[in-house]
Amino acid sequence: MRRPNDVGGLAAGPIGQHGHEPEPWERLLTALVSTVGPSKARITSIDEFRRAREDLEPGFYNSLTYFKLWTQGFINLLEEKSVLTRTEVEVRAAEIRDRLKRTA
Repeated sequence: MRRPNDVGGLAAGPIGQHGHEPEPWERLLTALVSTVGPSKARITSIDEFRRAREDLEPGFYNSLTYFKLWTQGFINLLEEKSVLTRTEVEVRAAEIRDRLKRTA
């Protein structure tokens, strides 16, 4: 079975070669993933994190940007390991969004 990230040999369009400055939430996500990873808290491994992203439904996987893909895989992995539930993450994210809207 071909996984959603297995695109070898498939037709593809042009690849953008321009970088971009990461958004603050993307930087935070990178820090969080690193913090729970093998070099810090050792809650997750690189292979588990990759598998959690690759386990997403192909249509969903292909609809996400790079960091949104990371977000969904990370939430799934934290839930799988009983660290946080998706609901806990969503509630906290809503609280942060509301606070940012009030201060903007």
